[in-house]
Amino acid sequence: QAVAATDNFLAIPEYTTVETPMNMSPANKAHFESEKEAIHLILTEIGDKIYSTVDACQTAKEMWEAIERLQQGETFSNSKLHCVLSQE
Repeated sequence: QAVAATDNFLAIPEYTTVETPMNMSPANKAHFESEKEAIHLILTEIGDKIYSTVDACQTAKEMWEAIERLQQGETFSNSKLHCVLSQE
């Protein structure tokens, strides 16, 4: 049964079709498969410390951006450490 929209909620249609790989268009299926593969590659190559950060990400792009942010901090820390050690 369809539900009308209110000020607080969106309308709910009578029925919703869930898109699965079986009923996706070829373009959507190709995108879905490449996204799935990218996420798999990222998750298999990162360490446990990074995994806890990217686990909540929904897309490979979000994961990659989170990893880049972490690596920038690590690079800065390594550079700072190198400067400190050079001065001693």
